[in-house]
Amino acid sequence: MTAIVDEPVLVAAPPPPVRRDRMVHAYLAASLVSACGDTVFTIGLAWTAVHLLSPGLAGVVLGIELLPQAVCTLFGGVIADRFDTRRVMMAGAAARVVVLLLATAAWQLGFHSAAVLFAVAIAFGTAAGLSSPASATLMRQLVATRDLVTVGGWSQTGLRLARLLGAPVGAAVVQWGFGASMVVDAISFGAVLLVLAFVIRPRFRLPRATHEPWHRALRAGLSYVWRTPVARTFLIGLAAMNVFVSPVMAVGVALRVSGSHWGATWLGIGEAVFAAGAIAGSLAGIRLQGSHLARRAFSVLAIQGLGLAAVGVPSRLALLAGMLTIGLTAGLGSVWLGGTFQRVIAPAQLGRASSVSQLGDQLLIPATMPLFGVLAAASSVLTATVTFGAGMSLLCVLFATRPHIRAIP
Repeated sequence: MTAIVDEPVLVAAPPPPVRRDRMVHAYLAASLVSACGDTVFTIGLAWTAVHLLSPGLAGVVLGIELLPQAVCTLFGGVIADRFDTRRVMMAGAAARVVVLLLATAAWQLGFHSAAVLFAVAIAFGTAAGLSSPASATLMRQLVATRDLVTVGGWSQTGLRLARLLGAPVGAAVVQWGFGASMVVDAISFGAVLLVLAFVIRPRFRLPRATHEPWHRALRAGLSYVWRTPVARTFLIGLAAMNVFVSPVMAVGVALRVSGSHWGATWLGIGEAVFAAGAIAGSLAGIRLQGSHLARRAFSVLAIQGLGLAAVGVPSRLALLAGMLTIGLTAGLGSVWLGGTFQRVIAPAQLGRASSVSQLGDQLLIPATMPLFGVLAAASSVLTATVTFGAGMSLLCVLFATRPHIRAIP
């Protein structure tokens, strides 16, 4: 498959120019609020877990959400391709609101225990696994193909801003207790639920998977990814962005700052430089569109490998240059790849393909984190960052030169 897939069927009035599309703007604003709420909740959960539980049990609480999410994600892809997207997303948001309000009530009644923290984390992971793939198909039903990259760029920028804004808000809210953190997150999901219920109305119809047995529908989705070169390359490429970048960002930066005795402030400075670069890259990705975005995205991400390697150099200037390079290229690459991904994946398979991508992140990132640490301990931080950077660059060069990627107009 080397060409854009057939367009979804228009079933309502054509969408207005995307810059005047109030429906899309309302959904993106609600998503930003929800992302802020999630950040507030995550900070509250982490703070409460480390103060209430032993370090080992706190780590389990913070990581347990990934287990049900990974188990349910592929089934969520089948749900996304079979049922009405808006209703699936509304059910997911409503489930989170109910869980948060019940947990808040239990917390206020004095049940300050690991059981409450585990219950919330597991319920959140289950809801995310079953409903998140559907959210990946929503914009394909709201905007014209030509606007997917633009809207994807707005979404990426909003999510990055939400995390920047949510962190200080979360630190302030948790001072009032974990219950306050959960209430804030419940309100944010309530905002998404209201927008989905009263504002969002799909304009394009995606072909739906037949009501065949679940295992057969799941197998058909996996088969599509495996036998379609473009889909396979995109999913591996999207996974590579996180598999190579996340260990360097989460472990490598901390090891470099700690090993060089620069002080914890430089961790914050590095994160701020990365965030600024990523936002600037996303905004540039919106403006610098045109043809052959997939090939250009993989070419840009090949440069990201240099930034990953620079993080390990024992120099503050190299650290900042590396973080800025990672941020800029991540912003550009994610906008271009994300928009093109939605255009080249068969509409009937979009939910299942998105679920495979999400599952790859959930399984591969936790596996590569300790691998990076072991490599850094056995050799050096610089060796580990150069190795991961070289792997990123080589893989992206390979993808950029593949005939089926170069053929995408």
